[in-house]
Amino acid sequence: MLKEWESVVVLYRRMSIPRVIDSSCNRLSEALRVMEDLARFILDDRELAAALKEMRHACRSWDARFPSGWLIAHRDAGNDVGTATSTTSEQSRSGPLDIAVAAGNRAAEALRSIEECVKTIDADLAAECEATRYRLYDLDARLRRRLSPRQRRQWAVCLLLTESACRRDWLTTASEAVRGGVDCIQLREKDLPDRVLLDRTRRLMDMAHQHGCSVIVNDRVDVALAAEADGVHLGQDDMALADARRCVGNDLLIGISTHGADEADAAVLAGADYCGVGPMFLGNTRPELEPAGPGRLIEFLERHPGTPHLAIGGVTPEGARVLGAAGCRGIAACESICGSEDPAGIVEMLRESMQANVEAGGSPA
Repeated sequence: MLKEWESVVVLYRRMSIPRVIDSSCNRLSEALRVMEDLARFILDDRELAAALKEMRHACRSWDARFPSGWLIAHRDAGNDVGTATSTTSEQSRSGPLDIAVAAGNRAAEALRSIEECVKTIDADLAAECEATRYRLYDLDARLRRRLSPRQRRQWAVCLLLTESACRRDWLTTASEAVRGGVDCIQLREKDLPDRVLLDRTRRLMDMAHQHGCSVIVNDRVDVALAAEADGVHLGQDDMALADARRCVGNDLLIGISTHGADEADAAVLAGADYCGVGPMFLGNTRPELEPAGPGRLIEFLERHPGTPHLAIGGVTPEGARVLGAAGCRGIAACESICGSEDPAGIVEMLRESMQANVEAGGSPA
């Protein structure tokens, strides 16, 4: 008799559990939909939007784990004491990032409520909720990085600035390149003393930022942070992107050099803000790498259409035209710009050649 009474007590105590699960499932689905829409319509990030959609549908399928109609039967929105309770911060959003943060927090909190409640009913589902919550943390972090104030840009022409490759003074070369239309400069100096590199970065920024041109530091996360540059560019043998992100947070853009589909997939998945894709043609910057040609760029664009890119490796005005026809939206060049007596003129030719992809059948830059 006592056992029967204990069963009734347990059942009675569980009567409010369905309301918590039903409400939390609805909040979870709504929050995931907001995150999905941000990834889809604001970021144009097909992979992130698909991952969030898949999670939303998987969570919706949890209804089938309960008796048919069980959750809805316990729904009582009219008597929900929490509907009239709100805070000032819930009534306004400062922009897409603020929306994403609110949605991500709401989704994680809803998942935790579901997880704790279903522990009284279905241990396997509770474990699935926990695993989903950890996946959500990763997707939430990716969405926040993409929407961070240091917005990702699709540059048209990036100057890979190396003093040893310059025919003229390095700062004159950079200034002329900016005058010609360069919208990003990557400072690529591997042998300069730290103080000299930091001073050069700051001088470059003073000049470039007046014209809306970004400045990226190659390899050196510490120098990029100290100079408050726009970003840092990492090679495959440099600091891992995840470690770099822990150092810089969302204060700096992080770019990665990639040399094939596997490296590109890994970079995008890890949260790279842009990818160098190459090498396209034979050049002196990385002569040990075999040129892959525009096919590698086409492959990248098919797999990661929303990720900014820079086609790298021996890019000349002639090569820029070929790349433009393949759909290229951004190129990076060193020798053709640095080695010219007329950097501004070469940059103009590079831009015009790539823009010619409109007539050649490619997508506009």
